[in-house]
Amino acid sequence: MDDKIMSLSFSVEANQGVYALLLGSGISYSSGIPTGWGVLKELCRRIMLVDGSEEQDEIKWYEEKFGTPPLYDEVIGMLAKTPSERNGLLKEFFEPTEEDLKEGRKVPTEAHKSIAELVKKGYIKVIVTTNFDRLIEQALDELNVQYQTLYHDSDIEGMKPLAHADCTVLKIHGDYRDTRFKNITDELKCYSSNLSGLLKQVFDDYGLIISGWSAEWDTALRDTIKSVKGRRYSWYWHSFSESIGEKAEELINFRDANLVIDSGGADHFFREIKEAVFNISNLKKVNPENIQVKIKSLKDYIQNDDESAIRDLFTNESRDVIGKINKLDSNQEATIELMKQWIEEIKVIIKPISVLSSILAYYGKGEFQERLLIETLERFTSIKGSDGRVYLLGLKQLPLQAVFYSMGISLTMRRKYKLLDEIMMKPKVRDRLHSRQAFSWYVSPRGDLYDAFQRLQPERRYHLPIEVMFTFPFMEEVFKESRLAFDSVEYMIHYDLFELLRSLKHRYLSNYDYYSGIFGYKIDRTHIEQFLSEGSIVTDWEVLVLFEGSKSLFIESLKKLSEDLNQDTYFSGRGLVEAYLKEK
Repeated sequence: MDDKIMSLSFSVEANQGVYALLLGSGISYSSGIPTGWGVLKELCRRIMLVDGSEEQDEIKWYEEKFGTPPLYDEVIGMLAKTPSERNGLLKEFFEPTEEDLKEGRKVPTEAHKSIAELVKKGYIKVIVTTNFDRLIEQALDELNVQYQTLYHDSDIEGMKPLAHADCTVLKIHGDYRDTRFKNITDELKCYSSNLSGLLKQVFDDYGLIISGWSAEWDTALRDTIKSVKGRRYSWYWHSFSESIGEKAEELINFRDANLVIDSGGADHFFREIKEAVFNISNLKKVNPENIQVKIKSLKDYIQNDDESAIRDLFTNESRDVIGKINKLDSNQEATIELMKQWIEEIKVIIKPISVLSSILAYYGKGEFQERLLIETLERFTSIKGSDGRVYLLGLKQLPLQAVFYSMGISLTMRRKYKLLDEIMMKPKVRDRLHSRQAFSWYVSPRGDLYDAFQRLQPERRYHLPIEVMFTFPFMEEVFKESRLAFDSVEYMIHYDLFELLRSLKHRYLSNYDYYSGIFGYKIDRTHIEQFLSEGSIVTDWEVLVLFEGSKSLFIESLKKLSEDLNQDTYFSGRGLVEAYLKEK
């Protein structure tokens, strides 16, 4: 499969409803419905026969007869002066006869059917087409998909909002069965304000997949595309050959569109996308079953002290993840869409090792199993991160973040505070550029990773974008899969407690690369205050092992954290020190 088709498929699967389609006559070609050029040749042939001539090249004959190359609009305008006449003239090109139906002609193609399946699953919600055949509607009808068809200003005025409709088919040249369809240049030079406004909304709000459209005749459509400056999502332009028309090439360059050359035509192109999207979706659905098998095996290995099996499992899983992450091409343009696609792809890749890490941290026993946790973290510092676009290189740090959090939350739940301290302090950094740095610094959400998530949410500024957009929701999936947390509330409590202890450890180290967790701006921190309050009355509180067993060092770190939080507009250290010291 072409890399661009695979990339597009991942993005379509990860961003349901984000992509719209722009379909031209090429989409219907395999059905026996000719393209505009095919219609032109046939009409020229008929004119030639009526004139009493019989040449092999009807186009050449026309040029010699009329002294000018045949133009689609001129030929049709010559033969049919009104919309009603054009309707009758073109009917045989689009309506199937009984023989056509028997031969499977002029009926929905594989491309139409693949598109309809993507619509039914919610991946595509908007279809813009220059075609006035009804093949896409027929394909949708066959699957009982609800849709609204818009082909006139009156339809647009009464339409459901795009976001609220199951599917919208926007036929910008009209519908064949309506005599108001547009098909000659004079009618294609400009659009009504309603149609123009709706198209601009589609081109600005959605990514676009273009197939079967030459861009040669549709002046108004080209101008509308050029009028939209937004680059929210990538565009993909499917061409049947390497020969790209001048008008199409101009738009491809203007939109920085990804050119996908697939000589198999629209049928092959959309079948590949559909199958890839469905396979990716099925992979996500199958993974939970596979993970549960691995969880059971790991628990058995732990129970039986089978060090060899445990090590093999973690080595194989780690090698698989690191290999796949290293293969991600970080030299691509780091578009918002690609970055979101990467995150979804990385989640699929790292979920098994994240779940297994949480299990080993929680149930593991003995020096070997504890050492394997540290070694696993060290392995994930070896992911290649020095060649490519900085935002994409930043996203390659997500596996380490996920494994570290999986272990940290589990150890916090199990109150294994000594081992928690060790996974923060003992791992060695294998990244050659940062091998002299402390692991606690290296694993902090810093630099390229921080910048990547800042870029991903330009309109809504989260206080801690990595935690809000990735870490907290993904870890909830992990702990749901591992079944270590009873419910979402129990998970949230231990997530916050881990981030609290991590924040305190960084103050103890006088290391401010890790600022705070999301607990820092929460209004309700009853669980945090209760944790501190209960710890204050325990003589040998296990948590103090993170602070050399010193209560005074813990208090000093707690005060530093509280002061830091109070200095930030959106954060608060309120109640933290008071909960531990019982100050009123």
